[in-house]
Amino acid sequence: MERGGSSDLVKKMSELLKAGAAMLAETCPSCGSPLFRLRGGEVICPLHGKVFLVRSDEEASTVSVISVLSKIEDLASVKMMELVKKLSTKSDPLDLESLAKWLEIVQRIQEIKKGLAQIGQIGGVQPGRKEKEEIEKTGS
Repeated sequence: MERGGSSDLVKKMSELLKAGAAMLAETCPSCGSPLFRLRGGEVICPLHGKVFLVRSDEEASTVSVISVLSKIEDLASVKMMELVKKLSTKSDPLDLESLAKWLEIVQRIQEIKKGLAQIGQIGGVQPGRKEKEEIEKTGS
C-alpha cells in the first residue's frame, strides 16, 4: 500500500473511532485492516465498507449468493435509471417493456433475499446482520 493510501486508511479509522465505532480483533479478509463495529451493529472495513463474518461454509455460501444478488440488483438499478432517462425524452414501448422486466428482476431478487434471511435465521446465518467476508462498497 502506498503512503497516501496508508494515511487515508488511518484517517478513516480515526473517524470511525470518533463516531463511536468499536475496533474489533478480527481483520478484513481482503486487506487485513482491522474491522469496526458501528453503533448500529454493522461490521465494516475502513477500506472496503461492509463486511460479513461467517462461521461455516454454509454461511459463506449463503452470503456469497446474497452478494451476487446484490450486485445484480445494483446493475438493475443502473439499467432502470438509464431507461427512465430515455423515457423522459421519448416514449418507446420497448423501453417500457425493458423497464418492467428489470422491475420484475428486482422484485424477484428481494423475494429470494427475504427467503434466505428467513432460512438463515433458523439455520444460524442472518444475512444483513454482519455475517460474511462479503465486501460491499459503502457510500463513504
